[in-house]
Amino acid sequence: MKSLNHILDASTPYSLFKSYVESYSSFIGIVKFGWGSSLVDPEFDLKKDLLDSLNIPCIPGGTLFEYFYHRNDIDTYINFVRQNRFQWIELSRGTVSIPDNEYHDLVNRLSHEFNVMSEIGFKSADRSDLMTDSDWLVACQQSLAAGAKLLVLEARESGSAGVVDKNGDIKSSMLNHLASVISIESILFEAPVKQLQVHFIKEFGSFVNLGNISLQNILPVIALRQNLRSETLILSSST
Repeated sequence: MKSLNHILDASTPYSLFKSYVESYSSFIGIVKFGWGSSLVDPEFDLKKDLLDSLNIPCIPGGTLFEYFYHRNDIDTYINFVRQNRFQWIELSRGTVSIPDNEYHDLVNRLSHEFNVMSEIGFKSADRSDLMTDSDWLVACQQSLAAGAKLLVLEARESGSAGVVDKNGDIKSSMLNHLASVISIESILFEAPVKQLQVHFIKEFGSFVNLGNISLQNILPVIALRQNLRSETLILSSST
């Protein structure tokens, strides 16, 4: 089993981006261009070409999808991802409300052309905290049934919503319930902060899929996975 390191580009200047990506390419599974940065970053084309040359997949963030959905302009979104040769896309409704049937129809439609990540949970901690364990599970199962390749469990880029409640506590019971029903390989846990990274590695093993990792934290996460930091040092080497 190979773990997925999902790296978030949050408006990094190209010179730094290039240095990190070239130095640590062997540890990078996929790069996400956060939010709608692929629309406004003047160096986006340079970054995309670099990733293509290194055979590193990349993906526009789910907020970009929501941006176009909110403007009733999904066709422009599809044209954009086609023109930029994205093979992976992320669909979400963390900010914009999309009815279940319509959302899963879009997952199904787009899964015939792209590898779809479907994000579960809301960017608002209050909204996510209203979701029961059953709500999380059903949302995951419906996305998989619609054709999603990977489920993204929301935590935001700050690690402060979705799988984390408004008091800052990780929803361990809910996550363990999900993992008991759904293959862990189908789940990408957003883990932008060390607290979440350590928790998911301890709970689900060193090969758990971790997302929203900053470029600066690529090596620290690898060190956690390989039990080279105090937080995971005593974990069994079999995890």
